[in-house]
Amino acid sequence: MMKILVTGANGFVGTHLCQKLLNMGHTVYGLARNPAKILMQHPQFIVIKGDLNLATLSWIELLPADLNACIHTAGLVHSFNSHDFFQVNAEGTSSLLHALKSRYSSRAAFKFILISSLSAAGPVYRGEKKDESQPDFPVSDYGRSKKEAEKLMKELAPSDWLTSIIRPPMVIGPGDAAVLDIFKMVKSRLIILPGLNSKNKEYSFVCVYDLVETIVLVLESNKELFLYSAHDQVITFQQLINEIKKRMQIRILFYLPVPVILVFLLSRVLAFIHKLFNHNLRLTPDKIYELKGEAWVCDNAQSKSLIAQTYYYPLAKTIDLTYEDYRKRHWL
Repeated sequence: MMKILVTGANGFVGTHLCQKLLNMGHTVYGLARNPAKILMQHPQFIVIKGDLNLATLSWIELLPADLNACIHTAGLVHSFNSHDFFQVNAEGTSSLLHALKSRYSSRAAFKFILISSLSAAGPVYRGEKKDESQPDFPVSDYGRSKKEAEKLMKELAPSDWLTSIIRPPMVIGPGDAAVLDIFKMVKSRLIILPGLNSKNKEYSFVCVYDLVETIVLVLESNKELFLYSAHDQVITFQQLINEIKKRMQIRILFYLPVPVILVFLLSRVLAFIHKLFNHNLRLTPDKIYELKGEAWVCDNAQSKSLIAQTYYYPLAKTIDLTYEDYRKRHWL
């Protein structure tokens, strides 16, 4: 069994990952800025209070000398300040690597797995898929910050460590607050479309359970890997809406297409309001650049061939599990 540090342990992916690793018998050190938000209790789960954006990461000394791996899931996805993305996603990764090197540089085959994003690669045209051999063209500061984190990992990690990158697309599953916004739109019966062709835009997705399986398979591998983790299905935004509508047993929806320029102006207004009154709305100016993309689709062939990944959760099953979880949490 292994001793594993998981950053972002109280996040959406981090929570599911910690539970899976504990179920497998591993000892997990879960890093969280606010441990009070972690409800999970397990004799082999040790909560570490800490932040990646500090001058000194003194919490590193709380980790065991024989730590086997770090799975870096922590990151910032939404912000009205572009600088925040680079501070958290890039500089935070750099600080983490420097701190881990100070204790574990002599540990050969120490594993460092970075959970990046399809946003680091950028969109493609409809009918195309992004694979690991193609050049990256991130269109948002979020994507550029994740790309920078990947670059820093390659530069800073000791040569005898095993470093890997996993890039998921849209992640859906129980506990996800981002896709919850789409469920709420469907419940309201009014679907606001950001762009006149939003219904037909294409997306890859992955259920959080399949993504966690990818992470575990990479952890168990003795290779350095660079993979996209995504289900075979490529869906349109309309198909996503229809699946949620079907699960919620809603018969009629009304659609309101809004030109992208108006959505962009609205995001600017929200950014200004955010400076005066803090709010949690996710429509940021940076997100608009991603909304313009025709397709956010990636190829999962490498994950199937190199780590024998099987994707068990198609869209319908994923939406069912997510909806039931939202109901239990009284989020809908």
